[in-house]
Amino acid sequence: MDFLAVCADLGVCDLVPSAWHRVMPPLMFLLFVLIVGVPIARILRRAGRSRWWVILAFVPLLNLLGLWLFAFLRWPTLDKSSGH
Repeated sequence: MDFLAVCADLGVCDLVPSAWHRVMPPLMFLLFVLIVGVPIARILRRAGRSRWWVILAFVPLLNLLGLWLFAFLRWPTLDKSSGH
């Protein structure tokens, strides 16, 4: 469904200038990626993993697999701090 059609159906098109109607969806996506991706990347860095694993957070079902992997695999940073 087209964003403009939904906007017109809801009657909220006048709340945002018409020039922003095409710009808002990509900006909202970018905001979502920043809000979710930055904290996950920091957690991964602290866990001693590559920040590229953050891509899993945005792939449905693979994100759950990634959570299970990180929950039960050894964390290199914990191994270093404990002296093992």
